[in-house]
Amino acid sequence: MTYRRRELIIVFIFCINICIGFVLGKFLVAKTVSGSSAISFFIARPLYAYHVINNKLYSSDPVERLTGYCTLYDLRIVDDAFLYERYKQEENIASKRIILQILALQGGKDLFHFLDEVFELSDTSLKKQMVTIVKQLYPHKLDSFAQKHKVDAQWIHTE
Repeated sequence: MTYRRRELIIVFIFCINICIGFVLGKFLVAKTVSGSSAISFFIARPLYAYHVINNKLYSSDPVERLTGYCTLYDLRIVDDAFLYERYKQEENIASKRIILQILALQGGKDLFHFLDEVFELSDTSLKKQMVTIVKQLYPHKLDSFAQKHKVDAQWIHTE
């Protein structure tokens, strides 16, 4: 094996290890913040920012929770399943609106089914927001959604 070829193999292995470390690190941080795993706390000392976010997400103060949800979105570590559960648990309307907006900005294949599931459990302002989301993201499913949930025609036709 030539010296040049050995160097290329070492560089290749180094690049692969960096990519794997980046993906694994992002995965562990996202799972830790969403509460689905705490393994990264055992691997390394937690970063202060993620500790603060976690405290905000589980705070009894609705404004703190709002800040936590927005920070998750800003850091691009949104976990749809976590937000679906939090929406169902959340009592504050403003927090629910933020969660819906974050989910709408993220998109995702399960969002329509989630909206379909929680529509009847929501208040009027949240229902209007859900209709707007369905109208924007799933225009081909709007008619069936509106018929199933007996959506007011004014909600559909207002911008």
